[in-house]
Formats: sequence, C-alpha cells, structure tokens
Amino acid sequence: MRTALLVIQGFLALNAMAGGLLLMLAPDGSLLQLPRDFMHSTLFADFFWPGAFLFGMLGIGHLVGFVLTVRRSPITAHTALILGAISLIWIGVQVLMTELFWLQGLIASLGLVEVIASRRVTAA
Repeated sequence: MRTALLVIQGFLALNAMAGGLLLMLAPDGSLLQLPRDFMHSTLFADFFWPGAFLFGMLGIGHLVGFVLTVRRSPITAHTALILGAISLIWIGVQVLMTELFWLQGLIASLGLVEVIASRRVTAA
C-alpha cells in the first residue's frame, strides 16, 4: 500500500504544482487553454488565487506527504488522510463551480484511493 501511496502523492504533487504554477503565471487560463467562462460562477475574477491554492496546498502539500511517506514518518497515514480529503473537497468545489472536465474524475479517484491507503499504510 505504501508504494501505491507514493505513486499517488508523487503524481498529485507534480500535477498540482505544474497546474497551479501555470495558472499563476497566466491568470487568464491561457497557458492551460482554459476559457475564462469557467470562472463565471466563482468568487474569483481570474485563475490566480485558485492556482495559488492548487500549487501551495495540494502541490506542496502532496510533496511533503510524499517525503513523509518515503521517510516512513509516524504521521504518514494522518497526512495522507488529510491530503486525500482536501483533494476530494477541491474537486467537489470545482465541479460545483465550473464545467466538468475528465481530469477531475481522475483526481477525485486518486484522492479517494489516497484516503483508503491512509488507513492501511504503516510507518514500519
């Protein structure tokens, strides 16, 4: 289960850091070819702050989780549970506020597996 958790955390860290950075660099969404219409029912005028959250909370958060899992830290399971839950909430809010995109299903599935894996991974 630890290997699966490492793969998931590594993928989510890279995906979130890349996506978040691209959104912060081009808040109009142009680097990811996102139409600004996606933001029509949100609190945000552009993609900068969602990108900052994506980069910081999910990207850096999953990178920290990855390092903790590699080091077999005693807080690995707790961290994975929190990160998986944040991923699920992030995608849930996205689906409610923007148009549905296939990548959201993948990220939500990985977040769910991360939550499940957190219950089975041990520090040993």
